[in-house]
Amino acid sequence: MRSPPMFAAENRPFLAELAAAHKPDELALARAASDRHLRDLGFLFPTLPTHFRMDRDTHDELHAATARLVSAHEKVMRHVCATLSPTELAETFHIPAAMAGHIDRARMGPGLALARADIIPTETGYAFCELNTFSGVGAGECHHSAKLYADLLGRPVAGGSPFLDLALHYVDRCNRLGLERLVVLDSVRHARRGYGRDQPLVDYLRLLAPDLDVAYLDETTYPARWLRPEQARKILVHRLITFGDTDDEGAFLRSVADSGATITSLFEAELGMHRRWFSLLCDPGLAHLLDADERETVRRYVPTTFDLDPDTLDDVLAARTEYVFKHSYSYGGDGVLIGAEHSAPALRARFVADGVGTWTAQRMVRAATLDLPTADGTTATHRFVLGVYAYGDRTNGALVRASAASTVVNASRGAVSWAFTD
Repeated sequence: MRSPPMFAAENRPFLAELAAAHKPDELALARAASDRHLRDLGFLFPTLPTHFRMDRDTHDELHAATARLVSAHEKVMRHVCATLSPTELAETFHIPAAMAGHIDRARMGPGLALARADIIPTETGYAFCELNTFSGVGAGECHHSAKLYADLLGRPVAGGSPFLDLALHYVDRCNRLGLERLVVLDSVRHARRGYGRDQPLVDYLRLLAPDLDVAYLDETTYPARWLRPEQARKILVHRLITFGDTDDEGAFLRSVADSGATITSLFEAELGMHRRWFSLLCDPGLAHLLDADERETVRRYVPTTFDLDPDTLDDVLAARTEYVFKHSYSYGGDGVLIGAEHSAPALRARFVADGVGTWTAQRMVRAATLDLPTADGTTATHRFVLGVYAYGDRTNGALVRASAASTVVNASRGAVSWAFTD
């Protein structure tokens, strides 16, 4: 496997050229427009003051690595789930019992179609920090706002939207299964959080498949008659909501599944996003489940990750500056503690309160930085995390999140944009 170009090194000259070629008011107008466009799409997080570039070889290598990591993750997940009962799954992974009892093991077969890998670009490489195996993983709207930014500056960019990739995937699936209706399923609770409503997906579906009935609904607007088996069997449900986005412990989502509708995933998706899987990917005792390329991908791209254990906690806390700690049943930026930013007693108290075994430690990697302009006319050093989407075999560009204020980088603690591939 080759070493792709580094994200920060590639973008420093690009950002300098962009700043030199455009007046400040041109850049400000483009950013304000992209911000408004993002808000119009229901995604309520600020944009970064630029778009970014990603070398084609970098793009291809990171997407290939994502595919290998997804395959490795599937193999380990199937192995573990084949040996544990729902009760044992709940105990081992510390997940709610209401979730564990509704994990569809048949959906863990090969060919996971929907994923986003979160990747830290460093000055010398790339490190995969999380794998989101969920149909509704967010922020695809950032492609659209960043494309608008580039267009307004007279710099058209290549590459399609991740929502177009997802729409093509769903149209193909509906055609193969003979489905007549697609529901984008939200919840009242999730809609208030500002992560978007996948409006571009709805728009693409209506353009690509005019005979497909497409609806955006939540638990209060889903028609009761669509829960009848004769109606339900015609429906594909794209869910935006995780177990934690519901007020009823997923009861309504289960009722939709029980009606006979085809759902992109049940709670096997949440289980798949559990932080402990990276510990298991790094476990030498499970390496035999992977092929040689998958083992090399884990070695090269996954920082050493392991479960915390009461017997070795003192040693880990003594070396805490070398680690980032992640709470097991959480995703996004929630439940992430940078060891260097907390005292040993404070970390110990948090781990013991939650249960030491519910936390993992991952070797800390230093994110690459770029200086970006701020509203007051100065610059600030930002850290970055990339998001690589994979919908079936379709891949395009990367989500960019950055923060000048927080070591933990996500949309809620920073701002967003997109990296386009020439």
